[in-house]
Amino acid sequence: MSTTHEAAIRRWLPIGLRTAAFLLVPWIVVLALSVRRFGARNLANSWVWLDVIEVAALLLLAALVRRRHRATSPLAAATAVLLAMDAYFDIWSAHRGQDYLLAQVLAYCAELPAATALALLSSYSLRWAAPGPAAP
Repeated sequence: MSTTHEAAIRRWLPIGLRTAAFLLVPWIVVLALSVRRFGARNLANSWVWLDVIEVAALLLLAALVRRRHRATSPLAAATAVLLAMDAYFDIWSAHRGQDYLLAQVLAYCAELPAATALALLSSYSLRWAAPGPAAP
């Protein structure tokens, strides 16, 4: 891969990851306010914390990609799993009607494509962890 392509990835991918993280914050607030009416023992509180973990993972991943850090690959893979799991449980737990439609739209248009992109990033960034060629 050319160095200009690599430089473009290192420049634009962290911006996209940070943007995704910041776009999740208003959703977390809405979700947290709607969860309050169900009480602290309800399973719905776990969705808030799952989204908070996703935000933290996306922000950390943005920093690692910019530095071409070797921990990028495992964190990208773990974040991909988090997003896919979030999509699955959103669809599984949504009620009929608008909630189910919203869960499907978010899963198929945001969470699953992002999980796929992060799985590809995980594979792509494996070479950042590999040692350089040995000197003769």
